[in-house]
Amino acid sequence: MTARRFVFPLLFVLLAVFFQPGEIHAWPAEAYRGMVYDALALMPPSLARVLARRDEFLLSGVSTLEGETASLIARDGQRGELSQDLIDDVERRIERVVRMVEGHRPFRETAVELGRLLRIAADLSDPTVVGAGSPELRRVAPEYIRFVGLHLTRIPLVHDGSLPSPVAGASVEGLLGRVAERTSASIGPLSKAFWKDGRVVPATSFDFRSVPYAETSLGYSRGVTAASYLWLSAWTKANGDFTGYRFAPKKR
Repeated sequence: MTARRFVFPLLFVLLAVFFQPGEIHAWPAEAYRGMVYDALALMPPSLARVLARRDEFLLSGVSTLEGETASLIARDGQRGELSQDLIDDVERRIERVVRMVEGHRPFRETAVELGRLLRIAADLSDPTVVGAGSPELRRVAPEYIRFVGLHLTRIPLVHDGSLPSPVAGASVEGLLGRVAERTSASIGPLSKAFWKDGRVVPATSFDFRSVPYAETSLGYSRGVTAASYLWLSAWTKANGDFTGYRFAPKKR
């Protein structure tokens, strides 16, 4: 598990915009922040170094995802399926990053765009976002969100090797489709775990040996890995250096 770094108070203010009235998110602000630093740990060394020096801009990007994209994510969650519109939006964002790198734009601007890509991956790994249209999940969502808050610091980062990697030639559509599919699969188990005998089960009833902990841990790692893969999609197209990258496909 990677260490959670200290972030200046200003960034707490930036991250507070996640929680607008009426929104439901299992991931609290500190989870998004942790995902940024854990995604950095999965990067090729050359990219990790330049991004780590601009972490405040990554975090700014996470907190400033444009309303149109956020609306697409919310709509897909209500419908229970990943739309081509959202896939196209992510692909355009990746191409924007590539153009910024090729145009030698200040890397802080690129970091903001990468932060927005991470936010998308994180939200697609959040069952309360992807399962927003599920009445069963919505009735237990407050206790599940409380559970995540109670156990977040105990959740380790595990590279999710089951996700298709762009370094190995996977498409953005294939990656996002797998992420949404795996997150959707967690909706049923979570809904059942938090609903027994006609009432909501308190978050404090579960520990690290529980279904909620397992699903949360998997979801967190899925979000971090997916975010790192979106970053790598852009880095690959921009002909970035992968020397020393430990997750590159093995040569036969």
